[in-house]
Amino acid sequence: MTSSELTHISEVFDERNLIFQPDYSSVDPKRHYRYCSISGMEDPEHFHRFSEDTEKELLLKQYWRPVDENGTPNPHYLENRTRLENFLKEYKNTGGIELLETTILEILNSDERIVEKFESLPGLRKFFKVTTERIEDLMEKFANVVRIALRVEDVLPVRIYRLVDDVISATFSQEQCAVLLAWMFFDSRRNRSFLNILNSTHPISIEKIKFLLHYFEKVTEEMPQGVISFMRIKNSNFWENEFEKNREKKLSKAIVFDELLIEQTALCTQIDFANKHIGGGVLRLGGVQEEIRFLMCPEMIVSMLLFDRMEPDEAISIVGAQVYSSYSGYSGKLKWQPLSPSDALQNNPDYRDRFGRLQTEAMAINAIKFFGRQFKNMSQQLEEQNLKKELLKCGVAFTAQDTPFEGIPVVSGWWGCGAYGGNKPLKFLIQLIASSIANRPLYLCTFGESQMGNKCKQMMRRLEIDQVTVGELYDLLLKVPKLELYEEMHVFDSIEEMLCRRSQ
Repeated sequence: MTSSELTHISEVFDERNLIFQPDYSSVDPKRHYRYCSISGMEDPEHFHRFSEDTEKELLLKQYWRPVDENGTPNPHYLENRTRLENFLKEYKNTGGIELLETTILEILNSDERIVEKFESLPGLRKFFKVTTERIEDLMEKFANVVRIALRVEDVLPVRIYRLVDDVISATFSQEQCAVLLAWMFFDSRRNRSFLNILNSTHPISIEKIKFLLHYFEKVTEEMPQGVISFMRIKNSNFWENEFEKNREKKLSKAIVFDELLIEQTALCTQIDFANKHIGGGVLRLGGVQEEIRFLMCPEMIVSMLLFDRMEPDEAISIVGAQVYSSYSGYSGKLKWQPLSPSDALQNNPDYRDRFGRLQTEAMAINAIKFFGRQFKNMSQQLEEQNLKKELLKCGVAFTAQDTPFEGIPVVSGWWGCGAYGGNKPLKFLIQLIASSIANRPLYLCTFGESQMGNKCKQMMRRLEIDQVTVGELYDLLLKVPKLELYEEMHVFDSIEEMLCRRSQ
């Protein structure tokens, strides 16, 4: 984004007094939980939810408190706190990894649920072996993690409720997020900790440790004073309330960018190409779009503690996460890089709302995974039930902020087109329909695929010339012939042919 674009959008935010949801001046506090103080508002209320009527995990189990969320004493925490305090007393004198590894292992093995005890952390050992940094500096970085973890009793509430059933959102201070992340180094639950990273000697695990340690180094230098909201976006009536009522609406603008990256924007909605389990493989060996985003903004990893699997009519919004690192490479070649100015646009302190959140939204939406080669699954992608599922997912996400956000960009790209096998022209048009229903321009980042970007521009011009509406474009997609052989441009070519026949 150029400085003039950001200035214009910033002025729109100010003129309309735009606030990404949840807006705590109007939401129901019994459904939108706030765990931190916000300037000008009363301290948050702490409700107690009852779990008799559900099998879902409502409470985030905190193994890092003297008593658990139900008031039962937790003697292991007191032992573990002593271990962490002893680490801080001794780490400068040890000069090596042994004390760190022993401390983490003792805490992991204190979990009574573990059947086989951990004996070593190979990934952590390899990290120390291959790094070019001084051992003393690395030990200091890990000491930062321990110091933040020890703030837990002062910073976190006794009960943290997960975002299931009737609870829609949760808002934490950035310091609370840092404490939750620090304890993920000492948690034995693989799906909610950094244990897999510390155990893996794969090069991408080594890079992930760099991302995490850099984050803790920055927040130790100066703890950010903002807040972050995590919210379930759900709209079971999308087809009746949004799509059918907007069938006659003109298509929004779609602007194609070959060089711009999704994360190099601000004051907008950035699309996270998500797994149905948010965060995807960031805690394992994953290193594609979603995982990279979470490594650049580790505060987003907190969402993995809060959410169950996304439902078909559901998306997940994260507002206010800060960027701490840049990167190079992709997948197995991913490398940590210091934060560059182009990736830091959304960190501008002038972009914080009155609640203290950075005014950029990451919107996580998962696509359908089409298995097998594309020439086999193209007909599946064109089936009405699959078109409807994909449009529902995008539509729920793009319309989440409602009418006041008309004109504020949705920044996306080839959503669902990598490992998930999606057809790029088709996914572009699905996202165009969703952004049009929301009255928001679509910024399409091609990641350097200029030829495909030009094809999208040509299709947009044709749709504009023929004044194709939201409903007409959807109906055209339903009429695209289903081929047995894969042709990447088949969707565009078919629509072009149908429009030509219509104009004759």
